[in-house]
Amino acid sequence: MARGWHLTIDEWFYYHFSNEALIPETSKLFLSIFEVCDKIVLQRGTPLAKKFHDLVEASVMYPPIQREAVRTLMRLFIQNSNKIMWAEEEIELPEDIEVKLPRHDVYLVKMCLQTANKIFITTDGKLYNAISELSDTLQIKVYMAEDFISKYPKI
Repeated sequence: MARGWHLTIDEWFYYHFSNEALIPETSKLFLSIFEVCDKIVLQRGTPLAKKFHDLVEASVMYPPIQREAVRTLMRLFIQNSNKIMWAEEEIELPEDIEVKLPRHDVYLVKMCLQTANKIFITTDGKLYNAISELSDTLQIKVYMAEDFISKYPKI
């Protein structure tokens, strides 16, 4: 199946990979994203890109199963240019919209707006609510991670 959606995620994956109980479900999601030929969205130099780097460093201390899950994530996505959609533009949001978003997450919304699908996955209730309230304006489909994981790839 070659769907090719571009999925914007926030930092939730970092915490899921550091939690042994969440590894199976999170690993299954990323394997499904890989198999369906969807991509994750990243932008160089952002806090999200740093979280991927931090995850690799932190995984040295993880038990073997978690360490292998992180290695697989890196091999399938970060080291595979076909599975990343690099957001390169620096877009501006109107000030009246930007002030309605959590300040530290504005860059994630800007990344998502650079995709054709505009799919955003988060565990942050405040961010979810802000994007939901702006959904008509931004045209972003926002999902809580748990809901997305339970329905993917049939969303």
